[in-house]
Amino acid sequence: MKMKLKVIFLLLLIVKTLTANENIKIIPPQSKFDASHSYFHSLLEMILKVEKSDTKVIYSFKMEQGRALVQLKLNKGIDVYWAGTSIEREKELNAIKIPLLKGLLGYRILIINKKNKKLFEDIKNIDDLKKLKACQGRHWPDTVILENSEFNVIKNSNYEAMFLQVLKGRCDYFPRGIHEGYSEVNVRELKYKELMIFDKLIVYYPFPMYFFVSKENKKLAKQIESGLNKLIDNGTFENHLKKHTITKHLFPMQNWPKSTIFEIHNPLLSESTNFMDERLWVIPSSIKNK
Repeated sequence: MKMKLKVIFLLLLIVKTLTANENIKIIPPQSKFDASHSYFHSLLEMILKVEKSDTKVIYSFKMEQGRALVQLKLNKGIDVYWAGTSIEREKELNAIKIPLLKGLLGYRILIINKKNKKLFEDIKNIDDLKKLKACQGRHWPDTVILENSEFNVIKNSNYEAMFLQVLKGRCDYFPRGIHEGYSEVNVRELKYKELMIFDKLIVYYPFPMYFFVSKENKKLAKQIESGLNKLIDNGTFENHLKKHTITKHLFPMQNWPKSTIFEIHNPLLSESTNFMDERLWVIPSSIKNK
């Protein structure tokens, strides 16, 4: 009898092990100042909760965006990655096509050196801005988008180094998503006290940030898409956007600074992207009223 119970127990243990969900691996924060990481991490955990999954989110090893996307494509070392999209990325990876920030990533405010404030206040048009040097990540789609519109771009593979480049004058400005820039400057206030946000000018291009998974990981892709739609429909997604540290300052949106918005084309956006869907996107009034 005891032997039978042991066998049954072992069989149950084996079945549980085989059917249990594996951990989902994501990258750790890019640095101790990476204020936006928790937004996406907690959103992913909300998805798993609403999907009634017992899967845990854990960290992979640290890697820059280019390497992370390669590892994701190979389905090794990382299971989910959030990033701005491109046609190439959507071909190579499985993109869950629900903007994680309602398109706010495409509103780019400028991190500048305080001593250059007058320089930016004197900008009259987009051509004036193009004469200055913008810092951007070497593997970021933003670099291609800006260069396509003839912006002067200085590329760097190291996220943290770009703040120092602005400080040292190697770049004139670092365009950041409107949800990112304020918190990024705030958390570096002691280290880089000469940095500031200049939000009187905004560069806008339709640019969604998606969750990406490997092409092989279709089950996880469906789970994430299902969970995101549930969070949108029950109001949890909007609540997360309005209450998280990196985005809450944007609400109510009617209080946004009266800024000049320079709209540019995004050549990396697939034709199937409906960036006029107000359920999923924050649409500039200048585009909405056309």
